[in-house]
Amino acid sequence: MTDDSRRSVGDIVVVREDETFPCDLILLSSSRHDGTCYVTTASLDGESSHKTYYAVQDTMAFRTEQEVDSLHATIECEQPQPDLYKFVGRINIYKDREEPVARPLGAENLLLRGATLKNTQRVYAVAVYTGMETKMALNYQSKSQKRSAVEKSMNAFLVVYLCILIGKAVINTVLKYAWQWSPDRDEPWYNRRTESERQRHVVIRAFTDFLAFMVLFNYIIPVSMYVTVEMQKFLGSYFITWDEEMFDEELGEGALVNTSDLNEELGQVEYVFTDKTGTLTENNMEFIECCVDGNVYVPHAICNGQILSAASSIDMIDSSPGGYRRVSVSPKSF
Repeated sequence: MTDDSRRSVGDIVVVREDETFPCDLILLSSSRHDGTCYVTTASLDGESSHKTYYAVQDTMAFRTEQEVDSLHATIECEQPQPDLYKFVGRINIYKDREEPVARPLGAENLLLRGATLKNTQRVYAVAVYTGMETKMALNYQSKSQKRSAVEKSMNAFLVVYLCILIGKAVINTVLKYAWQWSPDRDEPWYNRRTESERQRHVVIRAFTDFLAFMVLFNYIIPVSMYVTVEMQKFLGSYFITWDEEMFDEELGEGALVNTSDLNEELGQVEYVFTDKTGTLTENNMEFIECCVDGNVYVPHAICNGQILSAASSIDMIDSSPGGYRRVSVSPKSF
């Protein structure tokens, strides 16, 4: 058994109920007699239902640390990959015989980092992927900076302004040497060259003049505009937070601004796509209809889909194509 800070591949780990798995583990045994354990992976795939995982057949009977420490085995598995529902491997268990006993390993044997142990007192498992090689780490994607349409257009215009600046610097450099081509204009009386400047190569002199014109015309790039826009976005986010019309009195919370980069995009939203994870918002299921032996039944009065204990029967209406008829359904039949 190892400490969390010094865990590496091959270490045997004990995890107790309601604890989170620190790395990807192969289940060896659990406190349940059938060698199973229940795990919730809500932090990985959003599913809050309990999933069943199975221990290796030859180690599921281990109950103490001494038995687990006496295990001599090797594990062969695939290279780390981000698919949460795929795992292929094999465990070779060395017993008294010379040839090891090989058992296949699958996704049902792999306890993923970030998942939580439920309804099981404890489990013993061996680490196979740690650190950045775990499936949770491989699925992690750094947040990309979102850019609004205004910022994208500003960047496009910045490229145009930069091209204009370079073009003006090149044109002025060429015109300067065209003007100084005549000997009487090469060195005006108010701008005499030093001896080192006269001996410098013409290409180096031209490049130096080009940089001088770049500095001279750099006002074309609107650097201050970026600072002004960022300040406007920063202050605008506070106005959104202070908006009383978006204050929820029940929760006592107002609007929360996670990023101020998209303030101007709020009025441009036309569609919102969302995915239902299977968790009910209010945990209240409403009965709509059911089909029994080809007959479709709908409730005459919807009561949030709940059968009250004091009710003797519930009136249902048969809406099948044969015609409408009232059906009395007893709660005891459910």
